[in-house]
Amino acid sequence: MKMYKRQFKTYHLLVLLAFGAPFLCGAQNNKKDAINISVLLDSLNKVLNDHYVFPEKASSIAIYLEAQLKDKAYTHGLQNPQKLAEQIQTDIYKIHHDPHMHIKYDPGFRVQQYTYPSDKEVSLTKKYWKENNYGFTKVEILPGNIGYFTFNVFVDDIENAKPTIASVLHFLSNTSAIIIDLRENYGGSPYMVSQIESYFFDVKTHMNDLINRSAKDTTFFYADPAKADSLNVLMPVYILASHNTFSGGEDFSYGMQKANRAIIVGETTGGGAHPQRPFSLGQGFVISVPYARSLNPITKTDWEGTGVIPDVKEKAKKALLAAQEHILKNQVLTAKNDIEKRKSEFYLNALLLIDETKSPPLKWLSQFSGTYPDVTIYLTKGKLLCKNNDDKTVSELKQTANNRFKIDKNAQVEFFKNNNGQFSSIKIYLSDGNVFEQSKK
Repeated sequence: MKMYKRQFKTYHLLVLLAFGAPFLCGAQNNKKDAINISVLLDSLNKVLNDHYVFPEKASSIAIYLEAQLKDKAYTHGLQNPQKLAEQIQTDIYKIHHDPHMHIKYDPGFRVQQYTYPSDKEVSLTKKYWKENNYGFTKVEILPGNIGYFTFNVFVDDIENAKPTIASVLHFLSNTSAIIIDLRENYGGSPYMVSQIESYFFDVKTHMNDLINRSAKDTTFFYADPAKADSLNVLMPVYILASHNTFSGGEDFSYGMQKANRAIIVGETTGGGAHPQRPFSLGQGFVISVPYARSLNPITKTDWEGTGVIPDVKEKAKKALLAAQEHILKNQVLTAKNDIEKRKSEFYLNALLLIDETKSPPLKWLSQFSGTYPDVTIYLTKGKLLCKNNDDKTVSELKQTANNRFKIDKNAQVEFFKNNNGQFSSIKIYLSDGNVFEQSKK
């Protein structure tokens, strides 16, 4: 557990370095001297002017606080530092309500200097990411030739992670669509966000700017095929999101969505686009300030406070099924021939199994019984079964629609009535798109 905490700390040091310059807040003065409100507000205004992501708001806040000072609004709070902090924060919120900006009185507060981690710390962090497969937890090909993979963090060790990323995407390179599961992705390095985006574009594409007020610079991020080692996966992309998707996970989702490269399925994400850090104001006061922000080149804004809004809204636990359904329905509509259309319809029907808790009446099931050239349908112990007349294998039929049932992963059967209203024929649908029609013997 101690090693994990150390590695986790080192990782966050690396993320902070990616966002901005090192900083130092010394130990606060524990002496209970009288609070100099004018000095305190000067210190606060300087921090906001130097670091806050919205400089025009910093100026407006400074003007308002100065007016409050002249009106002696803080005189009574000088005897109670915590209430004074709350009063100043309330006044700031009157001008600009930023839930990430907080002021508190904490005379024991100390932020250690952030320095570049030692070689040993870097080595431990790299070892941790390798042992955890660089955040990738699952990769598979779902029915209907749909690729799927999930990863939960954008690590900062890009060079060592590249072979893992490439192996995942090579494995899925022949699928018809890819689902990326970020429902538990809490963020990470913006450089890794850009790296993974690069595999999904065939031309260099401007994805995001990171404006760092502390460092007084802007980093421009591009999805660049040149970073993807000639591996480009250009099929449709779907991203699964939840309320837990945060920071870097939102960066990836938002950028891919606004570039029209992915459809987001699930819930609105957490809404964290502005990294923040604490600054000492002196006299025991501390302010937490968002010091950097993202700027999408298309929307000219980011997802701070709003989250990434899904294109297909669905509860997180049902998002995977919803994405599969969306993909297959689109494939039915865009199929180039009847075989392709029937294949997509087959897998779409396989998704739509009717809830087994709602068992149909036995009398209704019994009307499907009968013998056909290839199969025999019969009811026993409340279950509708299908026996293959050649190899004698038996499968329980699972209802997908009113008169259509799943036999197994490769076959489905649909029952049809004759002019007398009796079920007398069937169609057997195969996963390869072929269909066989048979009449009851």
